[in-house]
Amino acid sequence: MVKAIKTKKDRLSEGINILKQLRDNGVKELSPGFQELKTKISEWVSSEGSWDGNIDFREYGRIAEVELPKYDNKAAGLNFKVKKAF
Repeated sequence: MVKAIKTKKDRLSEGINILKQLRDNGVKELSPGFQELKTKISEWVSSEGSWDGNIDFREYGRIAEVELPKYDNKAAGLNFKVKKAF
């Protein structure tokens, strides 16, 4: 199977799905972490690149590990992890 760059339609669909799952699990759209993630997804949808990184959801005591891939052989994903106290 040959890797192809994700289409804008695929990126939009995957991005909306991630944001919807967060909302469905009680994350408020106006929270700073949600807004930052929404911005990163919007930038990713508009580009042909990829983005991997962490977004702090301080008000929930969690961190989101985000993977927004360039190619269609992998779906966009988010792991919503509890922050470890040091």
